[in-house]
Amino acid sequence: MSHYFNVLYQNYNNMRSPVAGRKTMEREALEEGLPVFRCVETGGIFIPSGTYWNWLHKQPDRLPRLPEPSSEPPIEEESSSIKICPETGTFMVRYKVGHGFDFHIDRSVSGSIWLDSGEWEALKERQYHDELHLVFAAPWQREILEQELEENEAQRLNERLGPELIEKLDALKNDLDGHPHRMQALAYLRQPGKREQVDGGI
Repeated sequence: MSHYFNVLYQNYNNMRSPVAGRKTMEREALEEGLPVFRCVETGGIFIPSGTYWNWLHKQPDRLPRLPEPSSEPPIEEESSSIKICPETGTFMVRYKVGHGFDFHIDRSVSGSIWLDSGEWEALKERQYHDELHLVFAAPWQREILEQELEENEAQRLNERLGPELIEKLDALKNDLDGHPHRMQALAYLRQPGKREQVDGGI
């Protein structure tokens, strides 16, 4: 182990879990060159900022993201708890991960990170584990918000029109995309139907 990590461990003696009654955590290597502190009771891990960045800088090019696996992401057991950073003693802030991951991760003012049990493995399975630092950035969180708004709008539309009509409209939309007379077709669709004409004439 390098001198850097020896000094780190000397400064981080008796690191206490932000969950499980503040019990002392155990030190272990999460990955080669990435030492962390693990809560024995819950399995959660605390990743000091310095160790994460040191590990990240030694990695090759960023790994390509993989699609969602068939298995469900881990369920967050401590979803509503406010965590105290074992390093600084300050409140940690929760961030949505998004991109198909149904959990949050917690960040300290120091940049250190708390992950509940199974979350590192879920991120690594889809090769997002080398992007932890990006989760906390505004562009990442803005993308999650925009995706949620789109999903909510699609759900409302589905409830109003029904899945059968939505399927027909999607098929029509695909047929019209790039069609040389697309505008004429849209103008035709805007014309009132027979029932509307009758109602309008009453």
